[in-house]
Amino acid sequence: MKKILFISHNLGRTGSEMLLWYSLTNLNKDKFLPLLFTKDKGALIDDLPAEIKHFLPYKKNPKKSLRLLRSFLKIFKIDSLEYQLSQIHKKNKVDFWYVNTIVIPEVYPIAKKLGVKIITHAHELPLAYNFVSYTGLETIVSSSAALIGCSEAVCDKISGMGRPDVKLLYGFIDINKIICTKSAAEVKANTGFAKDDFVWAISGKTSLIKGVDFLVSLLKDLPGNIKIIWIGGEEDTGIYYYTKKTVEHKFPGRVKFLGAQSDEYYNYLNSADAFLLLSREDSFPLVMLEAAALGKPIVGFNSGGISEFVKGGTGIVVDSWRTKDLATAMMEVKNNPERFNVDEIKIQAARYEVKKQVSILENILESIN
Repeated sequence: MKKILFISHNLGRTGSEMLLWYSLTNLNKDKFLPLLFTKDKGALIDDLPAEIKHFLPYKKNPKKSLRLLRSFLKIFKIDSLEYQLSQIHKKNKVDFWYVNTIVIPEVYPIAKKLGVKIITHAHELPLAYNFVSYTGLETIVSSSAALIGCSEAVCDKISGMGRPDVKLLYGFIDINKIICTKSAAEVKANTGFAKDDFVWAISGKTSLIKGVDFLVSLLKDLPGNIKIIWIGGEEDTGIYYYTKKTVEHKFPGRVKFLGAQSDEYYNYLNSADAFLLLSREDSFPLVMLEAAALGKPIVGFNSGGISEFVKGGTGIVVDSWRTKDLATAMMEVKNNPERFNVDEIKIQAARYEVKKQVSILENILESIN
């Protein structure tokens, strides 16, 4: 049995964290014993199976004794993260580490000191590289024992940096977890829309990279009965303030910002008629798979992995960055529903189901000696 220390940000509800959650809960426990270290405590931590040990940094640990230990280490100028990861590794006799996303570069020098192999699962495209230093990304790419990309778009970027051995593991979902407890019509009415409104759902943080600012120019080219719900965390940024206030002033009632959702998430997603991606870059959004699992046609800019999933009757990928072209595609979906078969869209989503993809992940994990 291989013992693997998974390292991630928080095990929250973002795409990369959800993918890790599905992996942890579906790995063959006869072959792999996962442990988890997160920099913070996300929404899914408390739902972890009891057999999976979870560790938080000493600074954020609820145990006072561990917070005091950090203070003690600091006095003697001992790096608390290095000390903690070293202790976890040695006490649990871990075989190797699995780092989820490229934006945790601080663990790689520690692994090198300990002589630990790392698998890096990359979910990012070049805009995210700006959040890592030159040396940080160089270390990740050159020192990882194995690299995994969540789409061909991601793998292509990693291969171009000198790692043609990168493994492709598409993002995936657990269709059994996509449960709606209310009818689409009920949720639509309760959200404040009329029966003849055509509603588009967007899911993700209200950030620049998710294209929140595109709403302003997009709505100019859409008729009044086209409505949008935005499901996701509301960012404390000027770009979100600009977008929200401009939309409220110029297009009142056209967009509902619903904030982050948990229990009602799939009810809201299912209440929409179609799904919209405004992202400037998106490697292979799980929200796209979730929408498809509910039979929603998808429209979006060609921002990364979307073109690897959306084909033919699944939706429309817009190759320009003009919101006018996006509006045209959205109206094509609205006015020609026969082109986009609900059952076919669901079948396409089922190809990315958790059991099928985790078996690929297990093959990668077994290859590390």
